[in-house]
Amino acid sequence: MDIYKFQKNIIAYLESKSGKEVSRQELKNKFLDLVERKAKDKKNLSSKKKTKEKPKSSRQELSDIFNQLIFSLEKEGLLESHKKSILVKNPFRFFGRISISKRGEGFVRLASKSEVFIPPPFINTAISGDKVEILPLGIGKKDRFEGEITQIVQRGRELYRLKVKEKTGKFIFGYFLDMLGEAKEGVIHSKSLLKDIIDSIQLDDVLIVKLKDGASSENNVYDVSFVRFESDTKEDPDLMRILMKYDYQIQYPDDIPLHFEEEVSEKTIQDWNHRTDLRDLYTVTIDGETAKDFDDAISFVDEGNKVRIWVHIADVSHYVKMNSSLDLEAFERATSVYLANRVVPMLPPILSENLCSLVSGVNRCAFTVEMEASHAGDIYNAKFYKSIIKVNQRYTYEMAEKEILEANPENWMYQISKFTNALREKRKQSGRIDLNLKEASLSWNKENKTTGIEIRERLTSHLLIEELMLSANFKVDEFLRKKSAPTLHRIHEAMDEEKLEMLNQFLQLNSFNFRIKDTSYPELMKALQSIGEGQTAKIFNYLLLRSFMQAYYGGESLGHWGLGFKDYCHFTSPIRRYPDLVVHRVLDAILKEEKPPYSPTEIDALGLHCSDEERRAADAERDILKIKSFRYLESTGVQEFSGYIIGIRPSQIFIELSDSNLEGVLDKSEFTDEFEVLIKNDFSFYSKKYSKIFFIGDEVKVSLDKIDYEELKVFLKLKSFKK
Repeated sequence: MDIYKFQKNIIAYLESKSGKEVSRQELKNKFLDLVERKAKDKKNLSSKKKTKEKPKSSRQELSDIFNQLIFSLEKEGLLESHKKSILVKNPFRFFGRISISKRGEGFVRLASKSEVFIPPPFINTAISGDKVEILPLGIGKKDRFEGEITQIVQRGRELYRLKVKEKTGKFIFGYFLDMLGEAKEGVIHSKSLLKDIIDSIQLDDVLIVKLKDGASSENNVYDVSFVRFESDTKEDPDLMRILMKYDYQIQYPDDIPLHFEEEVSEKTIQDWNHRTDLRDLYTVTIDGETAKDFDDAISFVDEGNKVRIWVHIADVSHYVKMNSSLDLEAFERATSVYLANRVVPMLPPILSENLCSLVSGVNRCAFTVEMEASHAGDIYNAKFYKSIIKVNQRYTYEMAEKEILEANPENWMYQISKFTNALREKRKQSGRIDLNLKEASLSWNKENKTTGIEIRERLTSHLLIEELMLSANFKVDEFLRKKSAPTLHRIHEAMDEEKLEMLNQFLQLNSFNFRIKDTSYPELMKALQSIGEGQTAKIFNYLLLRSFMQAYYGGESLGHWGLGFKDYCHFTSPIRRYPDLVVHRVLDAILKEEKPPYSPTEIDALGLHCSDEERRAADAERDILKIKSFRYLESTGVQEFSGYIIGIRPSQIFIELSDSNLEGVLDKSEFTDEFEVLIKNDFSFYSKKYSKIFFIGDEVKVSLDKIDYEELKVFLKLKSFKK
């Protein structure tokens, strides 16, 4: 019996019953009996021909396959089990955003965290990033669904960059830039263009184009229409490139109503009398110097034998009503995206920079977490309520740091810092993995040109705010878990045990005489403390971070391994993160003893979408940082650098340039005349050219070869290294 065909027949039947209920037992018997009849008929026929038959799958084996298929379809939400029947969902389809590999294979993640594999012949006209509709075909290798794309629900972007490679009398051919997966080409029909535009287009020009409606693809060639030349814009071309690549729109759509009362008072806030008035409580914000959207504010009182802390968060849910057009747009965006010195906001500026933003000196609606704690950092009570606040002072991190460093016991900021230091130390002892990694940031002048790359130190004031926000997030999630409320949790699963071997190899290569026994916090912290400071410690922190699982949003309360929290959600940034807005709504409903606003199925779908958009935003932010850093590097005229080996691939060696955190690559030809360098393990490779083994962390001197702005890579040449 062809198992795949058996599954495909069941799926075809279920699809024909979309929106209807079918009897589970009748469905099972129908296909098992059918298979047995066909096998019997075939056996009779073959016996007459006296041919040998291969052993057939037994009824029990087919029953197991049937049960697995039905269970998997139920898990993915295409079937819903009732007592003796199954409701077939309509449409009987998977939906998701597709990623396509260079081999042309498609992959779509589902809300369950499962992945659907799309064989190349069934990708049709989809391009990486497209939202697609998928018909399941069956469970194939690796116990995952295989499927066929039946419809492009939404293109991953509106505009594309096309580099001209050929121009004939009738057509202009080019290849797409900034595309994942297989190389794809576009063709413009010359008859659709004015003659002066045709004459202006030259080979190697970059054009901005659109896919034609219903564009078909033959041999990865798509019909496109000309929009403009890439150079034909007054905007920053780097910013425009990233906005196109990730399909971001800075401006909000014109058809979304944005009419709000700009005064926050008893006259304009309907539930004013149901809120706790905290305007007489001394409250401050601490943010970056250029910040405009103030999500959070804090208050603190030392009550002698204990401390009381208030974390006030912008009450976005008061203004963004569930399922409104504004809410749907915020959901689609899911997160604010910070592109160098510009932002693609999740919420329009009237809310993000004004009404929701906790600016000083005016009334603001907030959602407050009030906590009681010991001076030693034990939080033993928390309550949650809607409030009205008035921020007394807006601090920058530098202003707050100055007051903390004065170490005046009477100073309010110093008192908070003393408490949050105790809180931080307690959490590190009980399970927090604290990595000492610095981030690079860009500085700008008034003309919006990059003036430098700075390595940012984490100030005590940063840590102060971080600890208080973590506390609020933890207490909110703990409360919602105890209430069994369907909500979005921030999930970070434990590190894979297999990664330990890689870390232990690194320790051994660097002459540390101990091994990390398991992924428990004490073991990892012992390693971090033993390594101490310096370049080896920096590389180890980097490798440890690479070993971590990626955090995501989901409906299961699985905790946050890296932070050491059993309960964790995102609650403190609803201006720039949609998951926080979801949690606000859930918490508000539970406090009012109302029905939770989301079902578990809706929460799963929200988690998948928000996780995907978060990753997309991180990719976009990384891309623009690379481009602007490269522009600055080019402008300095510096040609030679010191650096360290941080990554090894058969064809390229990755180098971090000192004092900038910029990454460059050395081609394998710098180390060998053969096809690839000989990789010995995760941390070393053998150079035939120099008869030497190189290790991750080795210092090298390099020179600039070229900057490739399309590949987003800095290519280097090897000058020297330590013998």
